[in-house]
This record gives sequence, structure tokens and C-alpha cells, in this order.
Amino acid sequence: MDARPELLTAAPVQRAAPLPPLPESRRILGSYAASIAVILAGLSFYTTLSPYYLWLYRLSWRPMLAGHVSPLTIDLKLALWSCAAVYAVALLPYYALRRGRWSNAATMAGYLYRRWKASRNVHAAVVATDSERQAMLCLLLKWIFMPFCIHGLLAYLAYTNDQLLDLAAVFRQGNGQGWFALYNSHLHYFVLNLIFLVDFFPFVVGYLVQARCLDNEVVSVDPSLRGWVACLACYPPFNVAMVALLPWQVVELAPAYPAFSQATHLALNGLLLALFACYASASVSLGFKSCNLMHRGVVRTGLYRHIRHPAYLFKNLAWWTGALPLLAGLLHTSPRQFFWTLFCIGGWSAIYLLRALCEERHLSRHADYRAYMAQVPYRFIPGIC
Repeated sequence: MDARPELLTAAPVQRAAPLPPLPESRRILGSYAASIAVILAGLSFYTTLSPYYLWLYRLSWRPMLAGHVSPLTIDLKLALWSCAAVYAVALLPYYALRRGRWSNAATMAGYLYRRWKASRNVHAAVVATDSERQAMLCLLLKWIFMPFCIHGLLAYLAYTNDQLLDLAAVFRQGNGQGWFALYNSHLHYFVLNLIFLVDFFPFVVGYLVQARCLDNEVVSVDPSLRGWVACLACYPPFNVAMVALLPWQVVELAPAYPAFSQATHLALNGLLLALFACYASASVSLGFKSCNLMHRGVVRTGLYRHIRHPAYLFKNLAWWTGALPLLAGLLHTSPRQFFWTLFCIGGWSAIYLLRALCEERHLSRHADYRAYMAQVPYRFIPGIC
């Protein structure tokens, strides 16, 4: 006898009934109003309410070129409000073109309305549909990553602008310090910032816009807690906790290997830049499909023709390459600290391995990715793994 009394006393579940056909104007206006409400809530949070993000995203940039200084200072607040203004103009025609489809914000609003109605009935329970869960997860991802990506793009634009001005000043005054010193003081930073600028740009567009013409519409969002934890552990504010647990800071911008000969110094730092360039090339290959925790279609170009996770591989290789001088020094001065640092760097690499496994667990639910896995059988190293 199957005695499960909880089934006899459970509250009746309210599931979303199929929406009746509505005039297109109501769908368009409803999608627009819900989206604008979500955008305004995000603006309020990031530009007014959250002291942490006000401190974290505090960069301001006044563009300068050939002695001309922009009268406008660009910061995250201005960038977000500018994006909101563009959305306010573009979303009405955008939803008009997406006939019969509600926005994610309107789908979430429908679910919240059902929850509100059910709250007046203590015997009713509301279960979100798959489409409602996916819509809310997609909105949450954009809420988290859009400000991060926009701020990153602004930061590297500002750094590159400053370095261009510094380089121009150095060449006007004459290169009296020599090419080796010039590389350490300016060229290394300039090239590396250009690489990160190229890396951030596809993500900014990918999070801001999804459209058929860009071939980057969201197919699904990873619903697993494991996948979200592994991903968010690498981004602010969550990576603050991870740095406390695995206290190793990546020194990405400083030329390493100061104790080596000039030739070795330049060769190893050139390798570091090349690894980061391969990392950024993965973002270029993804194009406007670039995102976290989403499936937006399979990419088979660039490094993705050979391995399935080139960005994770080359980012971690760059970290290990940059850490070699520190590890070499600790091996001779403090073996205990050497093994602890080795463990911390390995811990961060393990997080990226977990991210890759979680992503594949999500993406392999789709036939196109399973076909890609059969075509490209190796995750990181061709012929090995």
C-alpha cells in the first residue's frame, strides 16, 4: 500500500492557464511596460540603492584625443541611463516585430500576478511554468551581468585612451628610455588592455540585445544551482568570498619575470599576451552569442573547431604563466607558502573545470550541442581531454 498522506493534504496547485488571444496592441504595450519597469528597477538599484555597487562601479572617464578633452564625463550611471533611453525608444518597434511573443518581463509579471491572486487563498499554491522560470532566470542574468560588462568596457576604453596619450607623449619626447623599458612601462599594458577591450565588447552587445538578425536569441538558461554557483563565484560581488577562501590575486597587468634576462623576459611576457589573445579570440568567435549560463546556438568557428572550452583553457594557462615568477620565488623562500599558493591557483582552475562541466550538462540537453560534442570530442586539449 502506497501511503503518502501529504498528497491528500497538499494545497491545490495553480498552473498558468493558456493566455487567451489578445489584441497585438495589448501584447506590445504590456511587454513594453513590464520591461521598462524592470529597467527602472535595475537603474535604481545600481545607481542609487546599492552602496557596494556604487563603490565597485565608480570609474569615470573623460575621453581625450590629440589635446581635445570631451566636455562629458562618462561613468556607469550615464552609460546605464543612456542604454535605458535607447531601450525606451527601441522596445516598442522591437516587440511589434516579435509577433505573438511576450517579453520576459511581461512573463514574469504574469507569474507574480498569479502569485498575488493565490496569496488571498490559503489553500492555493502557484507553480511557475518552464517558460516563466526561463524568463525570470534570463532577466536575473541580465540584471547581474549587464552593469558588469558595461563597466568593464568603459574601464578598458578609459585605460586604453590614457595609454594612447602616454605613448604619444613618449614618442613626441623621443624614446630615450629604450625599447625594453618602454615595453615594461607602456607597451605591455597597452596591448593587454586592447585584448580585454576586444573581449568585453561582444558580451556587452550580447547582453544588451537579442534578436534574430544577430542570431543570438536565447534558447535556454541553465536552471541548475550548481551551474549558477560555479559561474557566479568568478564575478563580483561573489568572487570576493572566493578570494577570501582562495586568496590569490591574478596580476594580469604587470610585466612578470623581472629576474630573467631581457630576451627571456620579453619571450615569456609575449607568451602571456598570446595566451590572453587566444582567450579573447574565443569571445570574438562567439560574437554576439557571448553570455554566461545561456544557450544561444552552437559556434564552430575559430578555436571552437578544435576544443569546446578554449576561453577557459587559455585564461587559466595565462594565469599559470603569470604566476610562474611568484611560484619560483616562493619555492626558494617559503615552501609552505609555495604549496598554499599552488593550491589556491589550482582551486580557481578547478572552479573553471566545474563551470565547463556544468555548462555541458545544460547544453547537452539540446540536439545541436550533442552533435557538436560528437564533432569536437575534446574539452580542452585535442587528442587528450
